[in-house]
Amino acid sequence: MFANALNEDMSMQISTGRLFVAVCLFAGVGLLAPAVLAQGEEDATAPATDEAAPARTAPSDQWTSKSSPSQWPSSGQVAVPAAPSPPPVSNPAARTGPPAEAGLPGWMGTPPAPSMSSGLEWHGNLELDDGYVRYSWDQASYKPVTVLDSRGRFVLGPMLTQNLGNGYFLRETGQFVAWAREVPGTAGGALYQINVDDVYVQVGQQGLWDFMAGRFLTWRVFRKGLGFDLYTLEDTGARLDTNYTDANWFPHMYEVNTIFMRDPAIAPAGRAAFHLYPTSWSGIELVGSYGHLQGSQNVLGGRLAAGVKLLKYASLLAGAEYQAVWGDQQAVLSDGTPCAKCNTRREYGAGGSLAVTPLRPIEAALSFAYGKEHNYLDLNDETASPKRTYSLGGYLQLDAGSLFMPRSLIVGGAFFRTELRGIDNTAGGTVDEYDRHDQLAAYVAYPLGFNNAVVKLVFSEATGHQQLLNQGNQTTTDGHMYSVRLRFAYYY
Repeated sequence: MFANALNEDMSMQISTGRLFVAVCLFAGVGLLAPAVLAQGEEDATAPATDEAAPARTAPSDQWTSKSSPSQWPSSGQVAVPAAPSPPPVSNPAARTGPPAEAGLPGWMGTPPAPSMSSGLEWHGNLELDDGYVRYSWDQASYKPVTVLDSRGRFVLGPMLTQNLGNGYFLRETGQFVAWAREVPGTAGGALYQINVDDVYVQVGQQGLWDFMAGRFLTWRVFRKGLGFDLYTLEDTGARLDTNYTDANWFPHMYEVNTIFMRDPAIAPAGRAAFHLYPTSWSGIELVGSYGHLQGSQNVLGGRLAAGVKLLKYASLLAGAEYQAVWGDQQAVLSDGTPCAKCNTRREYGAGGSLAVTPLRPIEAALSFAYGKEHNYLDLNDETASPKRTYSLGGYLQLDAGSLFMPRSLIVGGAFFRTELRGIDNTAGGTVDEYDRHDQLAAYVAYPLGFNNAVVKLVFSEATGHQQLLNQGNQTTTDGHMYSVRLRFAYYY
């Protein structure tokens, strides 16, 4: 059955929009490559995009990954290895690029070491997104849905730093989040949302190691470029039904992100992390996750991530994770026998990404991740519902602005495929499931030259396919999504 799904996948017609975006992207790179090669020594003295941008270095969270830059802490939140010397900048306004992806380790950009002065600082950001999205399905009974989408978030928090001498430091922070779009309350009014991002305490030695505990985003290892911000239309992709307000989407990319986001719906707030920086071009993060979910379940897990920079032209990130979920009360079988597996879940996976910059204005990355889940959902049954998910894709982007002006203008595109295969034993029998979710984004980002502020326009398309087989009866759902989104973001 899955083989038929794969054959069907290979025969799917490529949409006109996807073909147009891909041709324009690669044709543009091909036309501009000679100009890149001719730029020579002038380009060599200018800082790269990741060097010019202020660092966001602390472990940053997804309910999918990518993680938005709104979740980044400030550059002072984590000890980073000091660069031998900051890159020369003859023009302070030259090549100021947008921030990197949320959760990307800040030390990878070789930022200058953060200030170790004792005192109080304020950090945060503002992100506003206005977009248009259209969902459609192959089923005649599902009518297309169009949504004018407006959302955003404002983050602000104090950072208290105490210099303990000899390079040792102590930091504390608590970041508050105000959402631009309120959620309706139970009485018909607004449920005023004042949430939190980072809340943690951290101690360490500058540029060598640190330990932190509380609530925070862990390191990103699955890179997606600038086209898939967290909490956005293109990140969620296509829908399985017409109810825009529910969470019934085609499978989200697996990004080694079971222990990544801060969102308590995905993982508990309790975390502890140890960071080690063996060299100025490498880092290791070991995270333990623990806590209690709203579904009367305990959570315990761990995550290991590491990264290296290779010869200034490439960077490699990799990680693996394991998490166990079990009920806070002893489950029993229908005959009253204690059941160790009932109402439990085991999740584990691994993945990583390789990003290369063969020529300074061009950056490309390839990412892959594989995850597996053993879910015993029933309180009175030991029958498992196993699922396997893998995601594969990458991005290609060009700093076109570096070719004709002193400021960046990032043009890029990204494509990712996610496939899920599993068995569900809770829907009136054994159901074999196969899901496929293709997501494409093309984007233009223009940095404003101060505080990593950026204006970005993102076009996206997503196609989803679900196939369910239950006792010989097969049902399929095919959905599509097209969207455009304009973002203004300011980080301070």
